[in-house]
Amino acid sequence: MGSGASKKTADGQEVVALVEAPAASAGGSAGGAPAQASGCSAGAKADLGEPPAAVPEKPKAPPEGKRPRPARKTKDKGGAVEAVASEDTAPSGSPARRSPQDRGPRLPSPPPAASKAAELDDDDDDDETTTTIITTTSITRTETTTTKTFTTSTSTTSTSTTGPYVFGGNITEDAFAGWLSIWRNNYQVGLWNAGVPDPWESLMPKSLKGIKPIVVESSGGVAGGIVTEGMGYGIMIEGFLAAKGKDVRALNYSLALIKSWQGMVNGGAANGKITQPFAGGENKTHSATKVDQWPYGISAVEWSHEKLAPAGVPAWKFPLTEKNIQSNMGSAADGDQDAILGMIYTAHALDFPSDFVDMVMRSVISFASADLGFPDLYRILPNGEKIYVPKLGSMWGGLLPEHGKFKTLQQPWCYSPGYFAPAHYRTMRDFALKHWKKEYNDYMPNTLAGKPTTLDEMAEAFDSAVTAGYNILYYSSCSSGSVSNWVGVMTPCEDDDDLHCHGVPWQHTPWVGPDGGKCAQSGTKFGSFGADASRSAWRIAMDYVLYREESRQVTMYDRDGRPSEDIRFGAQRFLNRIVVQYATSSICDGGVLGDCFKNTSSPYRMAYAYDVDKFNATNVQCDNVPEAPESWWAGFMAYPTFAAFVAPFDEIGAEQMTNWMDTFSSICNFTMVDKWNFTRGHKPRGSICLTSYFEASQAVIATMVMSNNLVPIFSPSFHYNSKNQVTILENEAIQADAQVQAAARNVAAVGFFGAGVSLVEVSVVLLLAMCFVAMTRRRRTWSGYSVLSNGRAKSPRDRVASGRRLVPAPAGAADADETMRLSALAVSEDA
Repeated sequence: MGSGASKKTADGQEVVALVEAPAASAGGSAGGAPAQASGCSAGAKADLGEPPAAVPEKPKAPPEGKRPRPARKTKDKGGAVEAVASEDTAPSGSPARRSPQDRGPRLPSPPPAASKAAELDDDDDDDETTTTIITTTSITRTETTTTKTFTTSTSTTSTSTTGPYVFGGNITEDAFAGWLSIWRNNYQVGLWNAGVPDPWESLMPKSLKGIKPIVVESSGGVAGGIVTEGMGYGIMIEGFLAAKGKDVRALNYSLALIKSWQGMVNGGAANGKITQPFAGGENKTHSATKVDQWPYGISAVEWSHEKLAPAGVPAWKFPLTEKNIQSNMGSAADGDQDAILGMIYTAHALDFPSDFVDMVMRSVISFASADLGFPDLYRILPNGEKIYVPKLGSMWGGLLPEHGKFKTLQQPWCYSPGYFAPAHYRTMRDFALKHWKKEYNDYMPNTLAGKPTTLDEMAEAFDSAVTAGYNILYYSSCSSGSVSNWVGVMTPCEDDDDLHCHGVPWQHTPWVGPDGGKCAQSGTKFGSFGADASRSAWRIAMDYVLYREESRQVTMYDRDGRPSEDIRFGAQRFLNRIVVQYATSSICDGGVLGDCFKNTSSPYRMAYAYDVDKFNATNVQCDNVPEAPESWWAGFMAYPTFAAFVAPFDEIGAEQMTNWMDTFSSICNFTMVDKWNFTRGHKPRGSICLTSYFEASQAVIATMVMSNNLVPIFSPSFHYNSKNQVTILENEAIQADAQVQAAARNVAAVGFFGAGVSLVEVSVVLLLAMCFVAMTRRRRTWSGYSVLSNGRAKSPRDRVASGRRLVPAPAGAADADETMRLSALAVSEDA
């Protein structure tokens, strides 16, 4: 545990150091924009670096009729003041705008009559692991102000469409260390910063007792203060690093942030006029803890078998006062899911102590209910499948109706693809399935009809949210990987008080309904690739890294909600869209280190991929993303897209993908940044290197993903598939049944034919022993199965007799429980 010591910076800010710091370090490699909130507001860029000498010095004028907004000043954590322009410009002397035809290819040309977009959306070569022989092209470039020539040579190489994820090299690792130091400078000691008293020590899990709480101080847009978005980022980052085990401070930071989260769930004091637990409810008794009270769902479980404090999801912003309670109440799903993911990884680092698991399990249940709408808020597709659409928080968004008892607090039928976090939902599902205890059923919310709910039903809700999210993402994105900030999922029921009915949430996406309605929040635009939407890239990259196979096997539906074999989509396909956009639109080859920074420190050559205003980037707007995007030169726009390169792409080898990530990580120079304590060094130098809250958050998360810091903690054989009802079955128990019966028959036969024969007596003894061993093995196996299946099945024979058949698990699947050596089998319905 850390010492909990803190110190003041030059500008009077208090920073936390939970363990003894080593001597100051400096070292690094070769780069943000203004801040935003939970649901984000936009900004721009810093110094763009020295332009190449061969191009004109005069920057391009703004488009006719469009006046650049004046620069504003933001105070950075180090106390310095940075000028931030809302309208970004190219580096002084950057090349004039060029048409897409003039840029030249960056990848081999596609086969005749087949475009790259068509290949990504329609081919089926990644339905299973395959090896493909392809031809790659090496490009040599000569560049002047007006012309560009290419010399190409070809070679043959072999790649795999389903290889493990790729990560950056030393440059990326160094960039992550720099951004992590910058990010941690947002930590402040004391829960009092959020206007919340420290939680009672006696009601904390053992791991949290004696830990001094810390909070993440955010700034900019609607995020000023303490918001769950920042807290969620902090817990997630530190949780991943604690599970990885290489960062000596991560576990202490994670525990300190989690302790503050627990205090925030209970709520602020405000002269005793705030209901506790406040969580994601309004200031009324039972609003947070009863499913039939507005807002729909439970956002906290206020009691515990372990005699712990309430656990769940808190209000989105603190401090809470009587004056701001209406604007600050209600949870925010993005911060909630990041925080709970970090809690699960922290539990793994602690080896899952029972009291800590109890706290996290109640948080998972609260998230499922408050932010997913479990168990009543869903739609039913034509094939009968339930579809849960992640809400934007406990009080608004998703499928909450416009009117009725559980009406949305804000704009109805609104959804943000940037909130979609499939790896988070899968991890919560697996955590619950792996660590469920019978007594946890007491924490589960009933349906509005009073029916108890089950673990299986909650697991299916998480799976459903993944399916819904990928389908909505498909209808909310372009072939470039750009995504809409806000889209519609309008699917009303006939009665406003009905929370579930037949319908297809993505039928009109991105529009809100058939009449082309719009919705937006948090200062970002509907239908635009902006600060809310940009986070899709690293969230989907996490799904590929942590759940590679599952993330590629997504059931896609047409607009009418019917399964479509013509639509092929998933994590790798989405991420590869971004890779292709950079590779085909940049005027440099990021797969060759140094190529994008020849004669300049500016990354403008890569900006051609997404900068619509200055470089005429293509495919960033489309029918699914109808509005103009925010500037790529904002760190919160650029950095998330870099994480897409962790998913392999056949036409760019693994070494080149690593080089691309190192190229991106070279945008900022961290040589003068102190990697242990940011306040003891200097800021990074270069373009897109702002160190304010939101820019730093996106940079540190993206580089964390790229630098191999995400570790899967659940075996792939344990992953729950709601469509086939995958369960750990007792094939050994079936064999044990047969052995017991065979031994009994043999004993009877020997006893009947061999009475009085000493040899037979010996045989009887041996057979009796065999029978005893078989029965013992049978009891042990059935007992283990009962634990793993939570007592759901009476007998495998009953399953077979009821019309179900046993299907062997995939070859190579690991045992789900090594101590019992049970094989994984899938139970599927007979046709």
